[in-house]
Amino acid sequence: MLIIDDSVVWRTYLQNLLELHGHTTEVAKDGLEGLNKFFIFLPDVVIVDYVMPRLNGVHFTRFVRSFSTFKNVGILMLTGAEETINQFWARKSGANAFLKKTESQAEIEKAILSFVSGSYSMEWSREIYKLHIEPYGELVDILEESLKESTITKEILELTNLIYDEKLIMQRLYELFRELLDFENIYFCLLTYSDGRVYAFGNGQLADSNKILEILQNHGIFQYFEYAEQLYSGVNREIKDHAAEILTKGDNVVGFVLIENPKLVDVAMHMLALASYSLAQLFDLLNWYKITGNQKEFDDVSGAYNSHVVSLKIASAIDFAKRNDLPVSFIKLRIKDLWRLYKTLGVTKSNSAIKKLVKEASVVLSSEIGRFSLNTFIITLLGKRKDQALQNLEHLKDRLSKSLPELASEGIQIDYSIIEWSGQTVGEILQTA
Repeated sequence: MLIIDDSVVWRTYLQNLLELHGHTTEVAKDGLEGLNKFFIFLPDVVIVDYVMPRLNGVHFTRFVRSFSTFKNVGILMLTGAEETINQFWARKSGANAFLKKTESQAEIEKAILSFVSGSYSMEWSREIYKLHIEPYGELVDILEESLKESTITKEILELTNLIYDEKLIMQRLYELFRELLDFENIYFCLLTYSDGRVYAFGNGQLADSNKILEILQNHGIFQYFEYAEQLYSGVNREIKDHAAEILTKGDNVVGFVLIENPKLVDVAMHMLALASYSLAQLFDLLNWYKITGNQKEFDDVSGAYNSHVVSLKIASAIDFAKRNDLPVSFIKLRIKDLWRLYKTLGVTKSNSAIKKLVKEASVVLSSEIGRFSLNTFIITLLGKRKDQALQNLEHLKDRLSKSLPELASEGIQIDYSIIEWSGQTVGEILQTA
C-alpha cells in the first residue's frame, strides 16, 4: 500500500492503520515523490490526498492511469473539508473511490479497510522496467511524458479517416513507429471473436503468423479462433528479441502489436504503452468495420447474431413492444474464465460447446440471441416480463447442466442477468451488467 499525503499526521495515521492489519506500506509527502515511490514500490493500492504540493491527487491518478498495465491498481483519493473536486474530473481522474477526511474516524477506517480488501493488484510487465529503475526526477519529466502520449494518440486516432482501407492504416502505423523507434520488423494482429488478421512490415525477413500467434499465447492471450489470415509473405522462423503490447477494449482483446528486435527493448515497450489506448480504439473500430462490411448477420462460431446486428434487433424489439403495448425482457449470459475452456479443450471443442450453448438458449428462450462480445450473449424475450424470463432461465440452466457437462467439469461458470425494458436506451441495455 502506498500512502501519499503532505500531512505527516495523516501519513502516520494511515500507515499505522494499514500495518496493524497486516499490509506492507510506503509513504510519500507530495505528489511528485509519490509518483517516484509508485514506480519503485509498485503497490497494489494507493491512498492519495487531493491537494498536495508539486502534483495533486488528480494529476497523479491521471498519469498513473495513462499506463494500461496499472489498470487494476486500486486508487482511493482523500479530500479535505473545503475541497470540492469538479464532478467531471472526479470521474475522469481514474480514482476508484473518494473519501472525505471529515468523516468520523470509525467511518474512515471502515471505508479504507473495505477498499484495500478489494481485488486490486499490480501487474508487473517489462514496459515499466525502465521507469522502475529510473523514476521521474522532476515535474518537467512528467509533462514531457504527457506530451508524448497526447501527440502519439493524436497521430493514431487521425488514421480513423482511413477506416475503409485497413491495409493502408497498418502501413501508416508502421511508418509512425519507424519514426519513433529503431527496429527490424513490426507485426500487427487484429482480433475479433471469430477470426484474426496479421500484418507485418520491416527491413528483415518476416516471420509467418503462426510464430506471432505463439508469442501472443505466451503473453497470456488464448487462441479462440481456428483461422488467422496472414496478409503478408513470411517464413517459418523464430522471433528474436521483441517488445509487445496486448490491446483491449473493455474485457475484449482487440489486437496485439509486436516489435521484433528493437534497438532498445525498454524504450519500445514504453512507447507501446503510451500508444496502447489509442491503438485499442483504432483496432476495435477496424474490427467493427470488418464485421459490418462482411454483411453477415450471424457469427460463424456460435451461430448467434453478430455484434453489429444485436443493437438493431434490440431496437426493433423495443419499438414493436411499444407499439403493441407488450413487455420485453433481455437475458444476458456471460461465460466466466472462457480462457480456461480453450486452454483445456482446445479451439474446436470449445467453439463446439459455445455453439451448443447458443442452440439450447435458442430452443428454451428465443432465437433472437446475439453475441455482444467474446464471452457475452444477449437474448431478447418479446412479450415476457422479468418473472416469466426468470422461469425460462431456470429451465435453461437445468438443460445446460445436462447437455454441457464439460463446462461444469472444467469449472466454467455462466453469469446471468435479466433486464425488463422500462424506457432504457439500447446502449443502456447492452452496457447493463
